[in-house]
Amino acid sequence: MATLRLFANLRESAGTDSVEIDASTVSELLDAASDRFGDRFSSGLEAAGVWVNGQQADRKTLISTSDEIALIPPVSGGAATISSADVAPGILSVALIAALLAVAWADEKWFVLVAVGSIIAWVWDASETASAVKDAFVVYPPVIGAAAGGAAAYAWGFEGFAGGVAFGFIVAVTWPVFDKAHRDFRATAVTALVTVVAASASAGLVLIRLIGAHAVVAFVLVTAFALVGSFLAGAYGDKIQSVDPNVGGLLGALFGGLLAGFAIAELDIAAGLLGGVAAAAGVIGGRALGSTLRTGSIVHTENAPGALAMFDGAVLAAPLFWMAVWFFG
Repeated sequence: MATLRLFANLRESAGTDSVEIDASTVSELLDAASDRFGDRFSSGLEAAGVWVNGQQADRKTLISTSDEIALIPPVSGGAATISSADVAPGILSVALIAALLAVAWADEKWFVLVAVGSIIAWVWDASETASAVKDAFVVYPPVIGAAAGGAAAYAWGFEGFAGGVAFGFIVAVTWPVFDKAHRDFRATAVTALVTVVAASASAGLVLIRLIGAHAVVAFVLVTAFALVGSFLAGAYGDKIQSVDPNVGGLLGALFGGLLAGFAIAELDIAAGLLGGVAAAAGVIGGRALGSTLRTGSIVHTENAPGALAMFDGAVLAAPLFWMAVWFFG
């Protein structure tokens, strides 16, 4: 029998994350799943994307007993109504941002712990979601890279940033030597990319804190407004011409940067705006990277699946924001 893997609200309505179904085509498999799991599942199925062995497919695609079919529904991709399933990932992502703010004035070691833990949580969530995509990355090198990047940045500053990223990259490209199950070039390349991003993100967060607690507040303001702007544009943007999640994220980041420049005495307006621009670029790039990792294709107008999908943007925003504030602040 073919294996059907379910994600997000489809997993919730079915009460399981995977099931084996006897079918010869995707259409037969989906019909059988609808009959088994009921009307709520069938309703969510209408907008879901279908992947067969990591390749996007349609209902006519033939399948065999050894195939793995993944159903990944979009999250608030321009819909005007917002369900609890749509809001939950945003709440979890904002919770990580709030945790960083909560320890901004604590001992720097506590901030390092929370920063590294946040990036590791993101890596793990992305890995769990990406397991349905062909050439999914190996989770352990990015976890090691995140820990190494944060610790090295705390110990040696910018030199530690560079060293932590380099160390993580070396771990990622040498991992297949010891792991025979993951010696595919594409999987190794994706693993190396995610490792570099994870190491850069945790190191960037730590370096922001080393500038001062005010820099953490500025980053939280900019990133939170960017995430909220992106979320609102995705939920209601179809009512406003030319406003998609990317535009919403950019506008939100600029507003957050301007607010940080006015409200934080240690940060001038120019640095705040430049930090907002840098963070906006990170949010947009992070959304593209996250959607590619989680679904196998770049999605700009919809939120990718995953409990921490909205945190994708914050991951790339951290090192870019630090660079902007460090150079111009």
